[in-house]
Amino acid sequence: MKRLLLLMSLSAVLLMLAACGGEEESAEGAEESGEVRTVEVAVSSSSRPLSYVGDDGELTGYEPELLRAIDEKLEGYEFNMEGASDSAGEIGLDTGQYDMLAQGLILSPEREESYLVPDESNGPSLMKIFATGDQEGEIESLDDLQGKNVVPVTPTGGVFNLLNGYNEEHPDNQIEFDTSDGGIPTSDRLQEVNDGVYDALVHPSNLGQQEIIEEAGLDIHVTEPVEINPTYFLIHDSEENAELRDKVSEALAELKEEGTVSELSNEFYGEDILQYEE
Repeated sequence: MKRLLLLMSLSAVLLMLAACGGEEESAEGAEESGEVRTVEVAVSSSSRPLSYVGDDGELTGYEPELLRAIDEKLEGYEFNMEGASDSAGEIGLDTGQYDMLAQGLILSPEREESYLVPDESNGPSLMKIFATGDQEGEIESLDDLQGKNVVPVTPTGGVFNLLNGYNEEHPDNQIEFDTSDGGIPTSDRLQEVNDGVYDALVHPSNLGQQEIIEEAGLDIHVTEPVEINPTYFLIHDSEENAELRDKVSEALAELKEEGTVSELSNEFYGEDILQYEE
């Protein structure tokens, strides 16, 4: 009888272990099957070399390739990039259509309040002055734009804020400028400066200006940065995205340390923008 009871007890233990093992395998399988989360990312499709559609029809540029490098580092996530206009991307981020927005974005108080922002930046955006070639040495900073004919700026952009801020701080050295709707290609603006229609264009330098200047043979003088602003990926504000923000920040820090960010910057911008990061 004792022997029978012992055998029954052993059998029960074995059945429990088998059941537990099956549950563990089932749980692991469930984790594996639901492990990868697709992150919808809106990027610009026409801002070469920041982000654009290449000859093969695929999105490429500094930010898409940086996103791919981040994606490789993040277990449990897969980035799905989609080209979108600036306005469509931000609206999609607001509504949750997109989890992330990548458009060379500079922070503002409104953006910091509305979205999740990684601690680590994507690298700085360099604001430079593109002046007619004969004004090298004459136009080197914002101080030199007084009395100059400046290319009109969009009334909601970073250049507008920069020039307005400068004028507020320098009441005796005002920069006069007009505003205009966006949508005018950078190549057209540079051509107008080259032709003397305007003396100078104040613009972020990550939109392929150097390539345009070289390919078109323009006589343009490019200054050192007159303002340096870190840019960030913006993330839809939700509970499940809090971990994504932290993971993206960690990956960016590692990619900077490993030299990947500098390599991508040199490849697409022709210079290492991290040299300007504070």
